[in-house]
Amino acid sequence: MQNPDSGQGESTKDASGSAHSEKNTPNSLELETPKPQGVDAVSVLWTFGKCLGALLPVYLAGYYRVSTSLLVFGLMVYTGWKHSREAKEARLRSAIHHNDNEQQYTDMKMFKSKKDLPAWVNFPDVEKVEWLNKILQQVWPFVGQYLEKLLVETIAPSIRASSTHLQTLTFTKVDFGDKAMKVVGVKAHTENERGQVLLDVYISYVGNVEINVEVKRYFCKAGVKGIQLHGMMRVILEPLIGDVPIVGAVTMFFIRRPKLDINWTGLTNLLDIPGLNIMSDTMIMDAIASHLVLPNRLTVPLVADLHVAQLRSPLPRGVVRIHLLEADDLPAKDNYIKGVIAGLSDPYALCRVGPQTFNSHVVDNTVCPKWGEMYEVIVHEVPGQELEVEVYDKDPDQDDFLGRTKIDLGIVKKSTVVDEWFTLKETKSGRVHFRLEWLVLLPNTERLEQVLQRNKSLTASSKTSDPPSAAILAVYLDKAEALPMKKGNKEPSPMVQLSVQDITRESRTCWTTINPEWEDAFTFFIPDPRKQSIDIQVKDNDRIQTLGSLSIPLSRLLSSPNLSLDQWFQLDKSGPASRIYINTVLRVLWLDEENIPTSSTEAASLAAGLSKIRPQQTSHDPSFATEGVLRIHLLEGQNLVPKDNMMGGMVKGKSDPYVKINIGGETFESRVINRNLNPTWNEIYEVVLTTLPGQELHVEIFDKDMDMKDDFMGRLKISLKDIITSQYTDQWYTLNDVKSGRVHLVLEWVPTVSEPGILDQVFQFQSRQSYHNKAVPSMALLFVFVERADGLPLKKSGKEPKVGAELVVGGTSHKTTVCDRTISPQWEEAFYFLVHDPREELLIVKLSHSWTLPIGSLVVPIRELLSEPDLVLDQWLSLDGASPDSQILLRAELKLLCPKKCEIDVERADQPRARAASTAEQRLERDTVQKSLLRSSSVDTPSAPVPSLPSIQAPEPEKAKRVTATEMVSGKVPEELTEEPSPPETLPTHTNPDPSFGSEGVLRIHLLEAQNLIAKDNLMGGLKKGKSDPYVKINIGGVKFKSHVIKENLNPIWNEMYETVMTPQAGQEVQVELYDKDMDKDDFLGRCNISMRDIIHSQYTDQWYTLNDVKSGRVHLVLEWVPTVSEPDRLDQVLQLQSLQSYQNKAVPSTALLFVYMDRAHSLPFKKSGKEPKAGAELVLGKTTYRTKVCDRTNSPQWDEAFYFLVRDPREEILIVKLSSAWDQAIGSLVVPIRELLSKPDLVLDQWLSLDGASPDSQILLRAELKILNSKMTEGVGLPQGPEAITLGRYSEEQVTATNEEKQHSEVPSEESVAVSSQPAVSEPEEEVFEAAKEDPSPPETLPTHTSPDPSFDTEIEEQEDSEVEEPITITQQSLTADTEELQPCQRPTAGSGIEDIARATVFSLPSVSVPEKAEAMPDVVLETRPPHTTPKPSFGTEGVMRIHLLEAKDLVAMDKLMGGLKKGKSDPYVKINIGGVKFKSHVIKENLNPTWNEMYETVLTPQAREEIQIELYDKDMDSDDFLGRFMIRLSDVIRSQYTDQWYTLNEVKSGRVHLVLEWVPTVSQPDRLDQVLQLQSLQSYQNKAVPSTALLFVYMDRAHSLPLKKSGKEPKAGAELVLGKTTYRTKVCDRTHSPQWDEAFYFLVRDPKEEMLIVKLSSAWDQAMGSLVVPIRELLSEPDLVLDQWLHLDGASPDSQILLRAELKILDSKMVELIGQGTLPCAAGNCGQVKLSLSYASKEKKLTIAVHACRDLESSSKDGLDTYISLMLLPDKTKATKRKTSVKKRDLNPEYNERFEFDLSVEEARRRHLSVSVKNSSASFRSSDIIGQVHIELAQIDLASGVTEWFDLKEEAE
Repeated sequence: MQNPDSGQGESTKDASGSAHSEKNTPNSLELETPKPQGVDAVSVLWTFGKCLGALLPVYLAGYYRVSTSLLVFGLMVYTGWKHSREAKEARLRSAIHHNDNEQQYTDMKMFKSKKDLPAWVNFPDVEKVEWLNKILQQVWPFVGQYLEKLLVETIAPSIRASSTHLQTLTFTKVDFGDKAMKVVGVKAHTENERGQVLLDVYISYVGNVEINVEVKRYFCKAGVKGIQLHGMMRVILEPLIGDVPIVGAVTMFFIRRPKLDINWTGLTNLLDIPGLNIMSDTMIMDAIASHLVLPNRLTVPLVADLHVAQLRSPLPRGVVRIHLLEADDLPAKDNYIKGVIAGLSDPYALCRVGPQTFNSHVVDNTVCPKWGEMYEVIVHEVPGQELEVEVYDKDPDQDDFLGRTKIDLGIVKKSTVVDEWFTLKETKSGRVHFRLEWLVLLPNTERLEQVLQRNKSLTASSKTSDPPSAAILAVYLDKAEALPMKKGNKEPSPMVQLSVQDITRESRTCWTTINPEWEDAFTFFIPDPRKQSIDIQVKDNDRIQTLGSLSIPLSRLLSSPNLSLDQWFQLDKSGPASRIYINTVLRVLWLDEENIPTSSTEAASLAAGLSKIRPQQTSHDPSFATEGVLRIHLLEGQNLVPKDNMMGGMVKGKSDPYVKINIGGETFESRVINRNLNPTWNEIYEVVLTTLPGQELHVEIFDKDMDMKDDFMGRLKISLKDIITSQYTDQWYTLNDVKSGRVHLVLEWVPTVSEPGILDQVFQFQSRQSYHNKAVPSMALLFVFVERADGLPLKKSGKEPKVGAELVVGGTSHKTTVCDRTISPQWEEAFYFLVHDPREELLIVKLSHSWTLPIGSLVVPIRELLSEPDLVLDQWLSLDGASPDSQILLRAELKLLCPKKCEIDVERADQPRARAASTAEQRLERDTVQKSLLRSSSVDTPSAPVPSLPSIQAPEPEKAKRVTATEMVSGKVPEELTEEPSPPETLPTHTNPDPSFGSEGVLRIHLLEAQNLIAKDNLMGGLKKGKSDPYVKINIGGVKFKSHVIKENLNPIWNEMYETVMTPQAGQEVQVELYDKDMDKDDFLGRCNISMRDIIHSQYTDQWYTLNDVKSGRVHLVLEWVPTVSEPDRLDQVLQLQSLQSYQNKAVPSTALLFVYMDRAHSLPFKKSGKEPKAGAELVLGKTTYRTKVCDRTNSPQWDEAFYFLVRDPREEILIVKLSSAWDQAIGSLVVPIRELLSKPDLVLDQWLSLDGASPDSQILLRAELKILNSKMTEGVGLPQGPEAITLGRYSEEQVTATNEEKQHSEVPSEESVAVSSQPAVSEPEEEVFEAAKEDPSPPETLPTHTSPDPSFDTEIEEQEDSEVEEPITITQQSLTADTEELQPCQRPTAGSGIEDIARATVFSLPSVSVPEKAEAMPDVVLETRPPHTTPKPSFGTEGVMRIHLLEAKDLVAMDKLMGGLKKGKSDPYVKINIGGVKFKSHVIKENLNPTWNEMYETVLTPQAREEIQIELYDKDMDSDDFLGRFMIRLSDVIRSQYTDQWYTLNEVKSGRVHLVLEWVPTVSQPDRLDQVLQLQSLQSYQNKAVPSTALLFVYMDRAHSLPLKKSGKEPKAGAELVLGKTTYRTKVCDRTHSPQWDEAFYFLVRDPKEEMLIVKLSSAWDQAMGSLVVPIRELLSEPDLVLDQWLHLDGASPDSQILLRAELKILDSKMVELIGQGTLPCAAGNCGQVKLSLSYASKEKKLTIAVHACRDLESSSKDGLDTYISLMLLPDKTKATKRKTSVKKRDLNPEYNERFEFDLSVEEARRRHLSVSVKNSSASFRSSDIIGQVHIELAQIDLASGVTEWFDLKEEAE
């Protein structure tokens, strides 16, 4: 290994090199001496012995029938070890040889001229300490002598005394070699505290150590030959004192783990096996790290009375708050289809600072993840500690590496805040964005409130669940005195548990003392020190007995000086003199953002000398500020090519056009206009361009498609030179490469002026413009030329900075290049910015060192340029936050953009005639000019000299009419709009939402039923096929639904409904999957996928869907893309439908969809501090809540965010909008009842609304749009309903046609009126349009009072042919016919109208609704909405009863010792049983190794996968109970077998077994079984006086109705208390209502159903009684299926007060009833015992498999037990070819074998044979029989296909 410092140790290397050469010389001579040829007898014998040793394992393997694969594996391991060993030795020899050669070469060649180097030559940072290396080399032999003496005289005797097996251990050789440890260099840190000396010592040790150990008793030799250790150790000398020895203590530790390599010898060569070598070195390194790697330290005190704990764990240097924000450009690691398709990655980050490690969450399918997480780490040492970041791609098998980086935390301390992108290393691409904050530890509480307030905002913005900490708490645990003694007057071994909130730390254990000294330290993060406390518990090392406790509120620390307590504390619950000494220190975490450090200026004098010659103004390039602004106004298109086809191409559709515009590398894309060949966009775009020749404007039009590539609809090119020449162009452009189509564009090369007086006219003109893409035209163009800076400050290190400048205007940012190190950087770079309002915006220039360390900043309000000559500022400007001499030279030039139309308005305003004319004459003049301009703009040719008006000023709300862009540009403007324009208003009168606003829809899924599902459950071990327990999973767009489980049914009926709001996207599907519910893993029953496009196209689908990937099965679904209407009169029918429908999952269909668009607010009040608020809005409707973003400080915030709500009843619900500043200070609120929208035109509210609780001028602008969900189900509401109509009612096709025709006639007139008002009429004369506007104004639906309408609100309908109007009617008829035909195979009643949909959608949900047959005569009926029965969850009543009968135990271990251990005693056993958190404990049997308990326990459980019954036995003692064994039983095995009577062997002990009877008690609903169960109860008697339950009662509390009011007149807060016997439950307490709803389930164990009663007590908040109910359980015995489910009257309440509940009784039909009736005792085995076997047959492999599990209750006359094995044979078998036998189990009467045997037989041959099983004793004498017992099994009587596992009784030896 190469030495990092090549200039050290001449004499050392000479000595070592010469010694090495001398040592190696004899070896080389020996190798070169040729050996004499011949035969040596010793070598021959040695060769023969090696051959015998190699053949011995082969012989033993054959003798004991060991598989040859095990031998081959051993040879492979030996070969691998041998190869690794030889390679490692070769590497070590090569490294040592190379190191010696390098040392010799360095000594001889490089340092011959060292004396010639001048004295001032030195290496930076790290200093050489050759004198120390010489000292170490000189004293190293004596260090080796001391260590050898330590090993031989101290360590070896202690090892021999520790174990009897190591009594012969000796160190045969201890040699630490002649290579001393070297100190490569020492770095001294001087920037830390003055009371300490801090050194970084770089050590390197390549030692030729040789240590050999021998254990003579076992002929074992082991050792180490060679150790390498390299690392950096920090040494701290503190405290410095004014007395000898000057230094109080020495603290040493490694900041990072050192590198360690050990060469093992002897037996420890096994540790060199690949895989084990890394493990062994890691274990040793972990041991070193536990003492010497941060945060662990080795502290050696040099003087007395030091706080060693404070030195070993001092206060941290600080805390770093890590904000893991995002990553960018990560490598893509996921591939699909074996790499054919490249995917993305699922990245997560791993952050590590020392031992503190954090994992971020995984972001799926992205290479640019956004985490937004926050962590906090304690920094012990800076400089030195680093933040290590590794990014991985999450995979199911092994995560892929994406890159790593390291960040020095010393930089964070210097900079306070580092917000930067860090490039990942060891990867091709990728970077990570961190914000790192250095938190200072403050010893006072002055800034605690500010810290807590700041942390609240961090909690809201961070995705991390843990809140940020406000302080850290350091606890120094010193010692304790006079602790109490343990039981039996024994000294305890105390340890301490310290807890703060949910975090608990433990100290080390001080053994057998009442005056422990721990000297430990702990650190805790504290979110709020005002509310937390530290809890201290002193316990014995068993963690059971508490020796004392203490609780210290942290508020006590806040009031103490220096926030610390250093004193004795009296312990509670301890001895009278017990006390503990603790030093607690609290420090507040403060981020000092205000005083971010900057460097001082050490070169001020040089800068002053240079200032005389620096230029006073910039010298910019002549091309500076020559760019111009191109404004593109996209108006409309006409006669575009239709690309969408309907009905497979038979009917031509339309197109969904959008436009792509490309010029100068900038690309713009318009919104999509759905189903329109004459779209109107009205969008504007701006781009800054140079006037270079050859540039072109490219315009392309495409048709948007959901599933395939967008269709091309035409293109055109326009030369930029022509646009600049004409300045302004308003023209129709014909599209190329298509048959037809043209597009209307207004292109303007905006003139620029330097006259500030025109700014008001430009601002007034811009305020009138409104565009669909929300673009705000820029008012000016700002050019900035950054030339140079001067007199910048130096860095803290004294180096010159690498300076870069960042320029920011609004949301636009530019960065210059980063200059080389200098305090006078020179950039000479130019930038430009589009300025929307020069009077408000700012130019901000930020200078920093390499974008990390701020240097200074400059803020230039752009309004200051308006007062400069020619709007130009060109001079030196001083920098803020830097030194006084720091300046920057720049040129800022503002050019106002004056559009052509604005120039015309200004010229007209300046005419003397206009100033002298009256108001009426001015209005007439303006109208005439507008009409003439409109006429001139309607021609297709360019008309640059006379501009047109593509957009008009917004009219007053009460006079507003809809005017399309086509009408505006073609001159067809209604006269109402030209009469009186509104005055210019800077605030918009209405919202301008995004075109996608309100485009979401509601998908309603009605899951009805399924048929012919596959049976997955098998009964009786597979002999009988069962059914399935199906349920359904539905997934669409990430939203998932899950139905309830239908038990044992292949034709289930669910009748459940689900709703979701979604935006249609291409390729979306509704995924439906069916599963069979099982205890372990659910079985798959099939799936089907339904395209969302088909659902949206058909609107309503009622269909059976065949399941895929299975043999059979289909599912019945009703899928509806619910249409929305803006007709309030449809609401009644929708609400009526809602009341008629009832679903099993209690879903209530929504009646409307509310869209809310939060635009902006105005004139909000200031905060109490006088600052502007950070406004955010919270929207609440029912139980749904949304929050907007929080705006920056302003009293006119703008959000531009949209939300939606599902509304159950628009007449009752209310929309609440709450405004607050950063969610903590209320600003105002707004309440909008949804019913008010029903009276608005188009159900839309779009206006400014005043805020309550704010200033009188505070208003909010929002748009609330209600859309009624007009389900197709409502078509049948007015038709006959009820059971008769559902089963027999059938409408003819003529009635359907008549209904459809009536609907058609009602809709056609409105469609025609809309078509007339909205169709384009460019070629028609102007006068006709004005007449149409006067005579027949458009209805309100076509002229809303809002700005440019969104296509998702008002669908533009054109004139159509008659066939096109009738087409939807035809499709509806076909769909109804298809539905009828689909239902015919199922033999279900059908209907030809909407009643059919009602019938199929509700299944059997309307039995109680009776409606007359004719809709005309149906009277007004008040429907009862209360459900007649409860609808509990599918999991209700699924619990079962687990009955555990603890009988006895045998052969337990004796743990009690008598006469000081000379005589063995017995035990006092008892049993602990734990299942599902329920614990039982038996009584203690005194002095018995074969105890009999006879105790019974019962518990009610919900079966869960992998749950176990845990049984543990203990010996009762005075102090600590001794362990007697344990075992576990899987609950699933007990449930599967129902009844188990078995002996269980205890684990982790030498002997012992327990006899248990475990029963999962079956339940029945037969009341006649009750008498037998009660008889069993009377016959059984248990020691613990337990009485078996006879039944299980399930109670479901649904709701109550018409409860009485309280005495105060308020509605009650109702809660119910249920009492049965000694068991009591309470429901939740509902909010104030007289009709509470609980939906809670409970269960009770019932001893005697004939005697016990269920009592239900209702009260208001448990203090005021409201009524009660008594239900005798015996009444359930007469109910069908023992179920009572109905409304019941309450006693002591009003007459109308009722409660709806379900009481279900299940009789516990125990198997013990049959056993006692037969007179059979539990586990009645034969005289010889039992054997457990498993028999099965695999038909594919044609193999009979027999598994031998265990034997029990074998009889033996010997006390030592039996040595047993089992012999198997298939008879008849003359050749004994089928004979098999197990291994021998020594001295065990209950042996376990768990061996498996296979026989190659056909099915027919297996059925002709019988199995002979013999249990034999291998230790039997020749005279006695070796057979213990036998059993013969006829295979023909066994179900081999399903398999059988059971106990077989052994009988005496048969013939």
